[in-house]
Amino acid sequence: MTEGIVTGESDFDVNLITELFENSLVGDNDVSLPLYIDAYRQINKFFPLLSKGFSFVEKDLLEKEKILHELHAADPAHYDTVNSMVSWECRSGAPSEKGSRTLLRLHRALLFIVDFLKNLKDSREGDQISALCQESYDSTLSKHHSWIVRKLVGVAIHFLSSRDYLLNVLVNERSPQYEHEVKQAITKLIDVTEKVFHRLQQIYESKNILNLP
Repeated sequence: MTEGIVTGESDFDVNLITELFENSLVGDNDVSLPLYIDAYRQINKFFPLLSKGFSFVEKDLLEKEKILHELHAADPAHYDTVNSMVSWECRSGAPSEKGSRTLLRLHRALLFIVDFLKNLKDSREGDQISALCQESYDSTLSKHHSWIVRKLVGVAIHFLSSRDYLLNVLVNERSPQYEHEVKQAITKLIDVTEKVFHRLQQIYESKNILNLP
């Protein structure tokens, strides 16, 4: 296992998430469901660091991770990979179980996370991170949310932590090169996360279930 960039208060580890997503890649077009869940559990540690307003997001994601974990535990053969899960649940047409629908919600959220990390990586000192986060949300997740949820997210974003704080929580000790090191770590995470995202996108497209309610 690679040495992670960790914060003592949250144990948020960028390199660990990168490693889990890298290990989740199965063959040329599949993703390990258990490792995807493990990676998401680590991502969840980032939301409390953004602001206290994101606690409802963290709770919602934890519930979805739990659903998928329980499905895998009960039927590891059919819930071993994303392909095996989707194929099993779509055996009679539209998914009859809740795994595909639940994973789709995490899949959509992952696009927001990647977009926000890109904005954070490319930001400069003095940039308003709340505006960058709102931009990422508006271009990704907002279209899937109700008016009430969009308002709640807007409030949470308003109280977003500063750029300097967010970069600092990604390193254990601040060094003269800390910003460069963090941006390198974020770049690696973005690269592998995009691979995972595109694989899931293709799997869902192949079954025509990207727009499940």
